[in-house]
Amino acid sequence: MKNTDKACDENKISEADSLDNLLDTQNLSVKIDEILDVFNKVSALTEEVGQWSKSTVQLFFMEVLRNVNAAKQIFLCQLLFIPLLILFVFSLCVTVGVIAYTLSLNILVGFAFFILAMSAVLGGLVFWQKHLMSFLGFKSTLEQLKEAADVISKATK
Repeated sequence: MKNTDKACDENKISEADSLDNLLDTQNLSVKIDEILDVFNKVSALTEEVGQWSKSTVQLFFMEVLRNVNAAKQIFLCQLLFIPLLILFVFSLCVTVGVIAYTLSLNILVGFAFFILAMSAVLGGLVFWQKHLMSFLGFKSTLEQLKEAADVISKATK
């Protein structure tokens, strides 16, 4: 009987060992699946970052071309516009002053209208200069970079 008990005990031990081996194999396959899942997620994130960076580079070059074009236009505008503007504005303001003097027969009123007309023209020039300057910069690229940073931070969580 002792031999039978001993054989039963050995059978139980070998069954326990085979169960431990089976559990270890299952745990190992679960861990391998988890590692593969992480690698798949990293691969997908790498693909998305690659596509985003390609789009960002294209956007950057589009904005560089737009900035160069705007700078050329500003330069041409300044080169042609300033000398002609000085002559035209001065003659226009003098004309306003002369007409005001003719109507009022008061030199101070004529001078005041001349200064008022000159101020209005200079205010218009300041507005136009600000409008042209709004075309310079990388606003879209910066927005794209902020959006990408948000997406990456969300994906890494």
